[in-house]
Amino acid sequence: MKLHKHWLLFLIVALALAALAGTASTARATEFDDDGYVGPDEVIDDDLFISSDTVTVDGTVNGSLFASGGQITINGTVGGDLFVTGAHVEVNGAVGGNVAFAGQFLALRGPVDGSLFIAANTAVVEAPGRIARNIYFTGYSLDLDEGAAVGRDLRASGAQVRVRGRIDRHLHANVSSLTVEGAVGGDVYADVAEPSAPAFFAPWTTSTAPLPPGIHVAPGAQIDGRLTYISPVEQAAAIRATPGGGIEYIERQPRTTVRVEIGQNIFQWIISRLRELITLLVLGGLLIWQAPAAFDACAAQMRARPLPATGWGLLSLVVGFVGTALAALLLLMLGLFVSVITLGGLARAIFGVGFSALGLFFALFLLAVAYGSKLVVVYPVGRWILSRLAPGYSGHGWALVLGVVVYVLLRLIPLLAALVAIAATLVGLGAIWLWLRQRYAPGAVTAPAE
Repeated sequence: MKLHKHWLLFLIVALALAALAGTASTARATEFDDDGYVGPDEVIDDDLFISSDTVTVDGTVNGSLFASGGQITINGTVGGDLFVTGAHVEVNGAVGGNVAFAGQFLALRGPVDGSLFIAANTAVVEAPGRIARNIYFTGYSLDLDEGAAVGRDLRASGAQVRVRGRIDRHLHANVSSLTVEGAVGGDVYADVAEPSAPAFFAPWTTSTAPLPPGIHVAPGAQIDGRLTYISPVEQAAAIRATPGGGIEYIERQPRTTVRVEIGQNIFQWIISRLRELITLLVLGGLLIWQAPAAFDACAAQMRARPLPATGWGLLSLVVGFVGTALAALLLLMLGLFVSVITLGGLARAIFGVGFSALGLFFALFLLAVAYGSKLVVVYPVGRWILSRLAPGYSGHGWALVLGVVVYVLLRLIPLLAALVAIAATLVGLGAIWLWLRQRYAPGAVTAPAE
């Protein structure tokens, strides 16, 4: 059994799948709420997208709930999946599906019938919170509090994990510090630092006390299965409870090999960022040359409506992937139906023209997700910087260069790289959607003031 170390990529995919699953599972209409409040007597029988600086949901959402904002509190009931992004999020109500969170702080106290996906600085699952299936975590600190429970597995990577509640099956952790004080019904498999290791992770806030590095099993802990841990040094003295399946220590490979691998990874990371820098500059230059008005309009939407743009970006991302899959399925079914009624030539035309058009759309959509969204965000950032350095300058070129350079520099920081990319993608994609909506449905969106 080998512990997977690329948890960040895994979690991003998992977050997307959770959102897709929740969206694809319902054929109801969708509601949008910009005031950030659902009252205790409100019952929403559709999926709900809600966005505001402060979001409070006290009522019932029988579909899936997509929430974004600064301070978010979910006290009511969510019948489907909950997808939430914010700085400080508290989930006190029951969730009938999965919960996917990306942000700074999450406190979950209600029952969840599905799995919990977390990319966060700090997350805590408090009693009487119970996750019926699995928890997937990446970030600085995760605390499964006393009285909280996980129905299946907990898989985590990052800085520290503390388990004071119960995990019914297995615990997999690739962290600097793992503390087990509660109960694990299956095996524990951990890749941890040595006790004297320096802290390579730093929290975004100081609200979470750092745990000592290494593995720590309290005397009252209960591990029914086997404890397997990987570390540069043996840490038997810190394991003060006897697992039912025994203990296995695996020595980590020599430091010299680790340093070589780290050096290679850093070099590849820098090369990737240089490629990203060049690609963004080339595509941004083409946009300034061929479509400067559209480029400025999208950037204006981002500056004027960043929070709504984030929500629309999430919706566009989900609808783009789900819509393409559904369109491909419909084309396939239509082509097969036409073939059955012996119109073979028409079926070939449907397959050829339909899938070619769908492929072109999907390629453009991926281009917008991968690069267009970032350009819409970095360009106004560059303009803002340039307005401070050279107030009289009004051109596009240097603003684009400055914005791209700042973005790529932020992407060089491992702990910020993925979050910066995700934030830029959601905000930029939402701004593009708002511009398209304003252009082709002028009454739907109010033009932002310059």
